[in-house]
Amino acid sequence: MSALPACPTCHGQHPPGAPCSGPETRIGEVVADKYRLVRLLGQGGMGAVYEAQHTLLGRRFAIKFLLAELAYSADILARFRREAQAAGSLESENIAAVTDFGHHADGSPYIVMEYLVGEDLSRLIAREGPLPVERVVGILIQACRGLDAAHAAGVVHRDLKPENLFICRR
Repeated sequence: MSALPACPTCHGQHPPGAPCSGPETRIGEVVADKYRLVRLLGQGGMGAVYEAQHTLLGRRFAIKFLLAELAYSADILARFRREAQAAGSLESENIAAVTDFGHHADGSPYIVMEYLVGEDLSRLIAREGPLPVERVVGILIQACRGLDAAHAAGVVHRDLKPENLFICRR
């Protein structure tokens, strides 16, 4: 029996013509009666992150959904909830603020975070090439401040990499 081809939308495997619950299909949905999903920002191994706009306030947020294929695992659901609790307890200018957690109408768990304007470190390096030492030192100092705040609260970041360091101006 041959494997099904990867779906171009969700990158999962399902029979051709079967409904896709991929990340792009969420655009336009309203979460918790207040966050309208505007566009997909990115997708990783565990989740997809969207730009969302608050329907009343107009403010932008980033909303991370656990990938549908992982939502059936009690262990992964518990880990996602712990991620929300841990990140939500942190207050630092060097850590994206988590402002809400819940379950969408379809049962998908989500985390609401502040929306940051900028780019991740891997994209910055790809665009600019090697960075000047002074700039790298400044970025690393800020990353260490964020890690220090997390460690002081008993939180350990288990996936520190350039893709998870976001460069923005405040």
